[in-house]
Amino acid sequence: MLTYVRRLGIMTTFALLAAISTSSCAQQAAAPHTTVARAVTLILKTGGSDYWQTVRMGAEAAAKEFNVALKVYEPGAEDDVSGQIGLVRQSLVEGTEAVVLAANDYEALADVIQEADSQQVPVITVDSEVSSPQVRSFIGIDNYKAGRQAGRKLIELIGEFGRIAVMSGGKESRNSQERERGLLDEIAKYHGVQVLKKEYCISDETRCGEHVRNIIAEHKQIDGIVALHAVSSIGVAAEIQALGLAGQVKVISFDSTPENIEFLQEGVIQAAIIQNPFSMGYLGVKHALGALNGSEVPGFVDTGTKVIDQENMFWSDNQKLLFPFVK
Repeated sequence: MLTYVRRLGIMTTFALLAAISTSSCAQQAAAPHTTVARAVTLILKTGGSDYWQTVRMGAEAAAKEFNVALKVYEPGAEDDVSGQIGLVRQSLVEGTEAVVLAANDYEALADVIQEADSQQVPVITVDSEVSSPQVRSFIGIDNYKAGRQAGRKLIELIGEFGRIAVMSGGKESRNSQERERGLLDEIAKYHGVQVLKKEYCISDETRCGEHVRNIIAEHKQIDGIVALHAVSSIGVAAEIQALGLAGQVKVISFDSTPENIEFLQEGVIQAAIIQNPFSMGYLGVKHALGALNGSEVPGFVDTGTKVIDQENMFWSDNQKLLFPFVK
């Protein structure tokens, strides 16, 4: 875990980068500023994590800039699909004019999005897609491409021969499925790379660590682990460090939690695939307002990913991604 001094340093960096990050998003095509505040609801997958709080802060920045009355809701857990559906319905009853949704399930949210559309309430999805033609715009990353990025970096680190494991979130998660598919397609080009195990740990760091421990106990030698979302990344790196295998087992992670940043700095994680959650929240609200005002909104906005390692983590542009400012 982060020491107090290091966490204080990171929080200071957050503050210094705030003005830069806000300015960067504001320079994108501007949504029209309205004199009467429009009601928009942001519904996250869950709360508490730095990733989702950064999505929220991006949304709040856009709401302030474009005069939007923003409400934010979140279910208690990332696998609480029925709870999230209930929050969408609650927002419709409360009279929201648009919904920005980070969906917990690719299929299950389709019906409630149909309900919103039937009430002329546009839905913008961020981070995670939904299988619904009624979604006006999806703002996030190409998860298949991100999986391939992770695969290429892994091969760079371990070579064309090795034994690896894959750790992910929910087995039914669309994001996880696409990242895993991209990763496996990329490493399939190298017949000397063997996938020993694929495991899923939802949002439970302890369970991720147990999976790592069991894999290593069963197979003895392992050359690399790819962790395909933020929580699994923390669990994997913490266990590798606890086992004294830092640097021996190459770790590729996803996202920029404070824990993962320190693991990257210390060489426990060799590379991270980093998203831009601030832009997802900001553009989600911006395009929700555009849809309300009758503007054409893009069907897909790719907010992009970057592969960050010890060599480039202190580059200015990468610092903005690694240290999205938080409260």
